[in-house]
Amino acid sequence: MTQRPLKPGEKQIWGHVAQTVSPRRKPKGKGSAKPLPTREDFANMLRLPAPSVLAARPLPQTLDVNQDKRVRRGRIEIDTKIDLHDLTQLTAKQALHRAVIRASNRNKRCVLVVTGKGMRGDGVLRRNFPLWIADPAIRPLVASYAPAHIRHGGSGAWYVFLKR
Repeated sequence: MTQRPLKPGEKQIWGHVAQTVSPRRKPKGKGSAKPLPTREDFANMLRLPAPSVLAARPLPQTLDVNQDKRVRRGRIEIDTKIDLHDLTQLTAKQALHRAVIRASNRNKRCVLVVTGKGMRGDGVLRRNFPLWIADPAIRPLVASYAPAHIRHGGSGAWYVFLKR
């Protein structure tokens, strides 16, 4: 399709319109590469984790063969449930600690903790759950933990078994 030539009146209007417009800015390029890390950045990377993580020893995932069977079949009696969806790491950890302490004080035996699977299956809450449950603040209350059966949330949930 060819363009027709502008008529004299159209040229005059186009001239007025063209004067009111400024040229487009050029898009910014990628620019230079990221600056190299400083000594302080390296020192921060090498810092040891928090003391509670260092002191935390892993818990056994389950207690005995019979309990393993009940877990695999989803025949666990859940006394209480906590859902950590949409919580930040800090608030989720605090909520988990409060729920475990509350359940222990009420002589409950099994807590279902729903962490969710995360956006791409690598959820931060799900990944950090074993560290949080082994924290020295609640470790004495916890006998073991295990991934939940599909009917209780599957890989996005955990059973926490409390000591008597």
